[in-house]
Amino acid sequence: MYDFIVFAFPMITGMPKNHRFVLGQQIESQMLEILDLLTEVNKLDIKDRGKYFVKFSGLFDSMRVKIRLSKDLVLITVKQYLNLMEKHNEIIALIYGWLH
Repeated sequence: MYDFIVFAFPMITGMPKNHRFVLGQQIESQMLEILDLLTEVNKLDIKDRGKYFVKFSGLFDSMRVKIRLSKDLVLITVKQYLNLMEKHNEIIALIYGWLH
C-alpha cells in the first residue's frame, strides 16, 4: 500500500486544482486510511484479521470508483489508471491471502 501511495500521490498532485482539492483529496484520505488500517491489523494474530476484510473491501471499492471517476473525467490518463488498477488488484490479492 505504501508503494501504491508513492505511485498515486504525484498523479493526484497533477490533477487540475479544482478537482485535486475535492476528488483528489478524498482519494488521498482513503489511501492513508487504508495504510493506517493495514498497519494496525498487521499487529493482530492471523485469526483476528478476518473481521477487517469487510472494512478493507469497502475502502478499496470506494477508492477504486473515485480513481475510475478521475480517469473518466480525464483527470488522470488511461495509462495511469491501468497502472493504478494493476497495483490495486495486487494489494487486494495480498490482503485477501493475508486475512484468510
